[in-house]
Amino acid sequence: MLINAYSKSVYNIALNFFSERDIASDVTQEIFIKLYHNLDKFREEKSFTSWVFAVSRNYCIDYWRKNRKYLDNSQELNENIGSGQPSPEENLIRESEIAVLRKRIACLEPDLRLILILRDIHDLSYQEIAERFSIPEGTVKSRINRARLKLAEAYLREGS
Repeated sequence: MLINAYSKSVYNIALNFFSERDIASDVTQEIFIKLYHNLDKFREEKSFTSWVFAVSRNYCIDYWRKNRKYLDNSQELNENIGSGQPSPEENLIRESEIAVLRKRIACLEPDLRLILILRDIHDLSYQEIAERFSIPEGTVKSRINRARLKLAEAYLREGS
């Protein structure tokens, strides 16, 4: 049940951390072994999904620290060998992630959604956004920060 419920999310964490499917797959398997062996350490007053993500993130960090030299050399080698074109599988994963992100952005309050889109998608400066809405730059920065925090909370809450 644990693997069925969280395999995609844990794999995506590892893939985003290491950017290599083989390493992400191996790390994902190791994370599930760690989760299984540490189920007794989960505190029921906390969110199980948050606990899974925290264990996954921490494991990725530990794995990277232990294997930094190998990973850096491997990544450099892959960058030199690779064609630079994403595989069809990578394209599907990216499209899926974009669809989830769009859905979560659509759930934001309209003022936060619009400012976030103008900044992060249309790449407008803080000053340009402030001028468009006739608001101080500090307000723009505050709203963008609030929107990003709400998106992060949605990812943690929904488990993807």
